[in-house]
Amino acid sequence: MTRIKWREVFKFLSGATLAGSFANFYLWLSGVSVPFLGYTITPRLLGARAVVQFVLFVVFLYFGYVRK
Repeated sequence: MTRIKWREVFKFLSGATLAGSFANFYLWLSGVSVPFLGYTITPRLLGARAVVQFVLFVVFLYFGYVRK
């Protein structure tokens, strides 16, 4: 049975959440509404998502790179 290397998982997730945060932040700055499954995601919600994803990035960065 192989063990999951959680540190590597957190490194990957830190990069993924940072990229998502930048994308949502850019769409918020542009004022673009995004259609998704018949709904519309407003720029205000995209800004909130950018903040939440950035906070997750900081948490994953800590567990992936900083914590020994």
